[in-house]
Amino acid sequence: MASSPSLVAIAGGGPAAVEAALALRELAGDRAQIELIAPESELVVRAYEVRAPFHEGHEHRYPLRRIAADFNLQLIRDRLAGVDARARTVSLGSGAPRRYDVLVVAVGARHADPLAGAIPFRGAQDANKLKALLSESRSGRRRTIAFVIPGGHTWPIPVYELALNTSVWLSDRGVAGVPLAVITPEREPLAAFGARVSREVAALLGAHGVQLISGHAVRVDGGRLLLAGGRELDVDAAIALARLRGPAIHGLPSDDEGFLPVDELGRVQGVEQVFAAGDATTFPIKQGGLATQQADAIAASVAAALGAPVPATQFRPVLRAVLFAGRERRYLYAELGENLNDTSKASSTPLWPDYSKVVGRHLAPYLNRLDEASSAAVADRPPSATR
Repeated sequence: MASSPSLVAIAGGGPAAVEAALALRELAGDRAQIELIAPESELVVRAYEVRAPFHEGHEHRYPLRRIAADFNLQLIRDRLAGVDARARTVSLGSGAPRRYDVLVVAVGARHADPLAGAIPFRGAQDANKLKALLSESRSGRRRTIAFVIPGGHTWPIPVYELALNTSVWLSDRGVAGVPLAVITPEREPLAAFGARVSREVAALLGAHGVQLISGHAVRVDGGRLLLAGGRELDVDAAIALARLRGPAIHGLPSDDEGFLPVDELGRVQGVEQVFAAGDATTFPIKQGGLATQQADAIAASVAAALGAPVPATQFRPVLRAVLFAGRERRYLYAELGENLNDTSKASSTPLWPDYSKVVGRHLAPYLNRLDEASSAAVADRPPSATR
């Protein structure tokens, strides 16, 4: 008699969680009964939200109910509150306990307090604040704008995109004389991608009149942006990304900032049958594409343990990202580790299949199909239906 499928619970509703579910369904087939535990109703690709202040565009939101139906997942709308690893149960925000055979934690990170005195940018929720700032700049009421990458854990690309798109937005409207600056603790722009990418981004900033200043921002006080070491800059407004903190899940080990320690297979250290992927982990670079690679390694490891004919594979991080700069794009690539500078690439043409700003082996082509189907449905509607 065939054994019953193992119950794999995946906590989270972002790219890492959905990639893990899609990859596991393909690799393990009916060996796994997959539950997706998410408080949200939609998968939101937040990497696109940096464009929200500049124009109304397509929102990259996908109903989790549709994804669950397409891949035979059980969707549970709830929040992971804690884990009892010995009993192999999770507690949810509703108070309901649930059992699991394997648990994958992909709940993302939390936003820490924003830079004191700065306008926070956490995505579409803060788009109107930047729209108001753009309007003030257009009318001559704003002069100097700083875009700030905080110290600690964050993903810096949105700051460069905000600065570059602000430059293009102002130029398109004939607004001159608004100094723009990027403030970053990095030694070089987007240093995580290596030397070639840093040079390309520096050139792009220069071409758009954006000053690059290396330094740790401390706070904004009375029109002065204070940097560590005592340096001060005159600014009319500062827009800052939020620093990230880990989820600090009850019952699981974490570092001082709440991030989950994992090994190269994604296993949470010291806990059996619990894995973690994405921004919730101690991996220092917080990026959606890397999160999906972690999820793929976990799916392969779990599928192999369930008897699927696939090898367990370790997480080998490769950075891929698309930098939006007005009407331009730059495709950025680097293999992390010893070969970083040898593999660093920046190109105005795609360096991989141009599916999504979040590159996931299973997720990106699936979302591309959903986007194409949605576009076709809109195109097929009679004109009266789109008014």
